[in-house]
Amino acid sequence: MLSHTSLLPRVRHSVSSSAQAKRLMVASTLALMLLPAGCTATGNGLASDQEDMYVRIQPTQKAPSQRAELIFAQLKLDSALADNDREGIIDSANRLLRYGTGTYKLPSSSPIIDAAIWLLAHDDEKDAVPLIQKASAQMPDDLALVSLQADLLIQNNKRNDAIDLLRSFAQKHPSDGQAQAELALALLRSARAEEAMDVFRNIPEKHLTPQMRFAYAQALNVSGRFADAKRQLEVAVKEEPEYSEAWQLLALTQEELGNRKEAEKIYRNLLENDPDNRSARLFLLRLLLQNGEMDAAAGMVMETQDPLHFAVAAAAMLMDEKHPEQAEKLLTLLETRKGMPDGLYFYHAALLYESGSDATNALSYLDKLSPQSAEYDKALRMKVRILYEQKRFSDALVTLEDLRRLHPEDVEPLLLMSEMHANRKDFASAEKAVNEALRLHPDNESAAFQQAYLQEMQGNRRKAMALMEKFTARYPDNALALNYVGYNLADGNRDLDKAYRLIRRAVELEPDTDFILDSLAWVLFRQGKLDEAWEQIQKALDASGKDGPRDPAMLEHYGDIAAARKDADSARKGWQQAMKLFEQLGYPEDATRVRQKLEQLP
Repeated sequence: MLSHTSLLPRVRHSVSSSAQAKRLMVASTLALMLLPAGCTATGNGLASDQEDMYVRIQPTQKAPSQRAELIFAQLKLDSALADNDREGIIDSANRLLRYGTGTYKLPSSSPIIDAAIWLLAHDDEKDAVPLIQKASAQMPDDLALVSLQADLLIQNNKRNDAIDLLRSFAQKHPSDGQAQAELALALLRSARAEEAMDVFRNIPEKHLTPQMRFAYAQALNVSGRFADAKRQLEVAVKEEPEYSEAWQLLALTQEELGNRKEAEKIYRNLLENDPDNRSARLFLLRLLLQNGEMDAAAGMVMETQDPLHFAVAAAAMLMDEKHPEQAEKLLTLLETRKGMPDGLYFYHAALLYESGSDATNALSYLDKLSPQSAEYDKALRMKVRILYEQKRFSDALVTLEDLRRLHPEDVEPLLLMSEMHANRKDFASAEKAVNEALRLHPDNESAAFQQAYLQEMQGNRRKAMALMEKFTARYPDNALALNYVGYNLADGNRDLDKAYRLIRRAVELEPDTDFILDSLAWVLFRQGKLDEAWEQIQKALDASGKDGPRDPAMLEHYGDIAAARKDADSARKGWQQAMKLFEQLGYPEDATRVRQKLEQLP
């Protein structure tokens, strides 16, 4: 199946630089477009109307005319867009809608769409949507507005609503081929390719534009009908020879049909016309690698303005297509090329590490980076992660010292140091590191939590609880701390109402975290609410994953709650699994406690 259409985005509504360059012309001609029927260049022409407008907007005269208001609103919108003035954009767009009715209707939805697109680009959907809705009410036959509404619905995962909206518009405008195409595209974006093709098939051939054919070909490719897609694309590029996206999709389609030489020819032609066509270069590179032309592929990378990041993009594409061996061959060859930055070693290490193929070899690549490399910081962080996973804590701590020298004010290396020292039972060093983090950043939430948890790890429950309670007062939305305090209260059978409130809040913050759900089950058990506790402990077990929980305490709780409900079979099942896990994890005293519970079962 074709898997590259996502690299060929179809831009529907965007405020391009050329559109902005035309705004002055649009504003200056808007007056002519808004003239009522019968006006000419003489008598009631533009010059006399401008003079008349000037007279009428004097403070001592009447309010500005509707036409003057519209011209002013358009000019204000142009200025606001140029200045990134959010309030000005909203105000001027609303003015256009307010005055663009009756005699002087707005000639186009473009100004409103420009305003809405700017707002959406600046994460202001709440102000963009009312503009689009008002404009749609005034211009119900405007496809651009309907398409923009559909785009928003799809982005908000309301795909069926988007399709219903476009289908309704298409039914009201059966002769509008573009409306049918918009419906088909929405179906395609919703993984309903067969329905999309049905729509395309019903569009008369004479109404199919190159852009529609391109969309049709996408649907055909998704359905594996590559020969039909090829025919549509060949017509599209014949009608519009400069349609590079269609050419590129045609090349990918040729690849799927096994016509690799035809695809290569298209990629080379695209690059000849546009040397900066990154995707065409990437796909051509992939073809060269598949053909075993390694030197040619490496040469193509080195010809780019930024060979390092182009090489990374190529490797990422190959990894995405499940060809890690080609990616590694390419990087290995490029590392021998003169002028290639040593940052490539970091990406080679990342490839090995992320693919899970060779973490040890990844470390050797990371060691090749010089401190002057732009990727040196990232290399140190990856090295720490690998060493930590390999439980090479001493080596990881040395690397963290290197990282600290780079970022003496950064808390993260100190917290990692604290965690590693704690894993080695060196609590004095762990506390020293976290205290230094708090000295640098007294308000750091993670450091404050770590400080309290270190006391728990040392068995200082009373001190840990005191610090955690102080912590929850300062950070009332930290689910881990809320759970810690609540669970310890419940485990000690103390202040159960407070324990419930704390754990309930932790569940609200982290509704799918198994050990927090387990805490909720436990406090309900302590309160004697056995049915609710049973429901929650099963949720906790479900949340722990298909492979089963790795926390024997959760299984012990399952057995305890089952036993209290007189369900001996479930209690036995939970306790047996808990005992086995306690033994495997090296907690013989806990395993003995659970064994005694099993022996007491009838």
